[in-house]
Amino acid sequence: MKIDLKDISKCVKEMTLIIDAETAQNDYQQILNKMRPYTVVQGFRKGKAPLAKIEKIYGPQIKEEFYNQKIGDYYKSALDKIELNPVNQGETIHIDWEKGKELEVKFRFEVMSEIEIKQYKNLKIPFEEIKFKPEMVDATLLEFRNEMAIERDADSPTQEGDEVTVKILIPDDNDPETEKEVSRVFVLGDNIYCEDFNKNLTGRNIGDEVVTTLFSKKQKETEKQVESSLVDKEVKVMIQTIKRKELPELNDEFAKDLEYDDLADLKQKVTEGLKQKLERENETRMRNAIISVLIDLNPLELPPSMITNYAENLAKPSAQNYKIELEKIVPMYLEMAEYNLKSHYLMEEIKKLENIEVTDSDKQELIKEAAENLKIDIEKYKELYNNQIESEDFTYTAQEKKLLKLIKDNSTFVPYPKEQKQTKKTKPEEKEDK
Repeated sequence: MKIDLKDISKCVKEMTLIIDAETAQNDYQQILNKMRPYTVVQGFRKGKAPLAKIEKIYGPQIKEEFYNQKIGDYYKSALDKIELNPVNQGETIHIDWEKGKELEVKFRFEVMSEIEIKQYKNLKIPFEEIKFKPEMVDATLLEFRNEMAIERDADSPTQEGDEVTVKILIPDDNDPETEKEVSRVFVLGDNIYCEDFNKNLTGRNIGDEVVTTLFSKKQKETEKQVESSLVDKEVKVMIQTIKRKELPELNDEFAKDLEYDDLADLKQKVTEGLKQKLERENETRMRNAIISVLIDLNPLELPPSMITNYAENLAKPSAQNYKIELEKIVPMYLEMAEYNLKSHYLMEEIKKLENIEVTDSDKQELIKEAAENLKIDIEKYKELYNNQIESEDFTYTAQEKKLLKLIKDNSTFVPYPKEQKQTKKTKPEEKEDK
């Protein structure tokens, strides 16, 4: 057996095998001999027909069976010989063989590329912590008030924040005298429609008819989300209902309804909660910032099938929950899958370089932090989550936390470049369910 290995990329290999004529012929003959007892040829008893006659009639099928039974054996034997372990099932991309000649077969498969850590210390990491601001408390309290608001029929013209029900009459492009009628419900000032639409419907009463445009070319999202025929097209909009939220007063009574002692207690608890939430969020953002820089400075090519398989695992829950075909949403998860896999392999390699080991003290620190996040006693946490504490995942988390601290302590955090203020590179995220 002759083996020729060719690099298509760092992760994709093409292997050509040359099987000598004698071996190929002998293996083929074995398959032919095994098939003979089960072969029926007219004029002969079952299993008694001459091999030449069988070959003449069933040659292509016998050859196909030879390939099916022996090509895989050649492939495995070659991999053992060159000591390679593909990460996917090898694909046969070419076979060339005639009786009495050498057999040539080509395979393509993927392998894990070598992980080379070039830099993980003395990093300059773009990161800016989100600072607590008093107005965050006001915004949260407003959310609480909106959640407890009572919706009533408005007794005055429309204003921003009203829930408005309208009937829209859209002229037919082919027959202007024909109109398509649709009903819509939206929040004025917070919807998919253009600025002019919201402006034209403000200060209106039930029964008013307004001529306006629904969508404008000025809207960035218009190109992808809206039919071109509706852009800058004038329609008639008739207002049918106006609903308005009546927010409760922000006072001690309101706070007690939310099971706080009084308004001061509510504000204090909200402030503490926001600060804790920001602390966790900043920690997550810092982790993502560190890993993004590690990925940039330590390029790693991953086998495409590995990324796809992991993306499928990430996508399965959503596909099942929303009854969507898996292959339709997998592309949405490819970037996240690649990021997570690169993060895992790079971090694992750096752990080896630093010989990161988890001590009992490290575990206790992680337990304390988890208990504080859940606002329960440490001993109670140990009792409730003993299985998790003893799991490999818990140890993995403790190792990563220790490694991230090492990298953080040996790096410098710098402001985001101005051009990246609006589009910071961080971990690809799914939209969080509320």
